[in-house]
Parts: sequence; structure tokens; C-alpha cells
Amino acid sequence: MGPGDIWKQAAAHFDQNLKAVGDDQWDLPTPCEGWSVRELVDHAVQAQAGIGSVLGSAAAPDASWDDVYPAVSAAIDDPSNLEGNAPPQVMGGMPKHQLLGIAVGDVLLHSWDLARATGGDENLPPAAVEAVQMGLGRMPEQMLRSPKMFANPVEVADDASAQDKLLGFTGRQP
Repeated sequence: MGPGDIWKQAAAHFDQNLKAVGDDQWDLPTPCEGWSVRELVDHAVQAQAGIGSVLGSAAAPDASWDDVYPAVSAAIDDPSNLEGNAPPQVMGGMPKHQLLGIAVGDVLLHSWDLARATGGDENLPPAAVEAVQMGLGRMPEQMLRSPKMFANPVEVADDASAQDKLLGFTGRQP
């Protein structure tokens, strides 16, 4: 399974949880300190739109999820959109395939945050969990714990599931 397929699994999970948000749930708190469901969704959609634009998506930066989701999906279907590097101002010009990995992590983890806040489906796609854990394991600790990234790890049992280990690693209480 390639990175585009993994993004699609994670994005489908987010889409499922987003569509289940009730009218009375938008102001609920989320596991992301200081963010309501509305703020979490806005962040997640803007992040996917922004990264997607570097990967060839035609979705506008302020587009809704209903526009961003199919546009990014179509963009990553073209392997040439994952070749080369992002512009220098985007994550230091990192390779585009790594940028897609960041998009996977963002949409996957925020799908769980959304589910936790609203009572949605917290069971993340296993292939996406594995890919995100592997990607985060390669990042320097000072980058992982920098502002706007992840809180300090939360301890989980040694025999915890891969998902719970990922959640704990990213500062979330499974």
C-alpha cells in the first residue's frame, strides 16, 4: 500500500467522523487543548488544503472539506505530484512524499480527536497508524515537541495496541 492509499484511508476515516458531527457538537472541547470541534475541523481542513496545494490539488486554501477531500485525493493519484521537493518556504523544501506523510499524520490524529470529542469512531485504520508511527519515529524529538506539534508523551502499557501507542506518543490519552 502506497502513501496515497494510506492518506485516502485516513481521510476517509476523518470524513466519516466529520459527517457524524451533530449540530449541537461544534462547540464541544476536543483533546487538542483550547480547540473546539469547529476549530479542530477548521485546522484539519486548512492543513489538508495547504499541503494538498503543494501536491497539485486545485482546492482553494479556504475550501470546505467536501472540496478539499476529492481534490487532494485526485492530486495524489498522479505520482508526478509526489516527485521532487516542496518550495523552500514549505517545511524547508522537504520532499513532497514526506509532506504527504505529514498530511496523513495530521488528518489521522485529528480524526481520532474529532471522534473522541463527539463520540465517533475512534478505531483508526491500522496501516495509517503504522505509517504515522514509523514517520514520527524518524523525526527529531525537539521537532516533535515544538510548539504546535505534540505534547509530551502519555505513558501507555507495554502491551497496548499500536493505535494506543501512537496516541500516547503524540500526547493523547487513549
